[in-house]
Amino acid sequence: MPAAKILQGSGLAFPGQYKIDTVRVRQIVIFTLILGSLFLLDIGTTQIILRMGGVELNPLMTGIVTNPALHLAIKSVVLLAAALVAALAERHVQGSSAYLYSILIPVYIIVSVNNLFVILPMIPV
Repeated sequence: MPAAKILQGSGLAFPGQYKIDTVRVRQIVIFTLILGSLFLLDIGTTQIILRMGGVELNPLMTGIVTNPALHLAIKSVVLLAAALVAALAERHVQGSSAYLYSILIPVYIIVSVNNLFVILPMIPV
């Protein structure tokens, strides 16, 4: 649907902004849930690694990961910020939320897979 049609009769949108349709909202929600799941997997695997004597490799997170509640709170704030940025960006450039998540989701897939590769050799056979 053209932007002019979406904006027509809508007093809520500013010029140059689009109303986000339900497909885009659903996409943002699904991507946010996927990213949230990866965050939880990262938190869980990091805690396992720390309990098995491993260390956090990210220097920005070394003090945070020692406290699981703080770690969860920080990741929750990041997740909410990502969802907000995705929604705001989507209003200006349709499809931009997919680009944001196409960067964040693979990064956390790599982090989670790395954590699993650290854990697996430490498991006694």
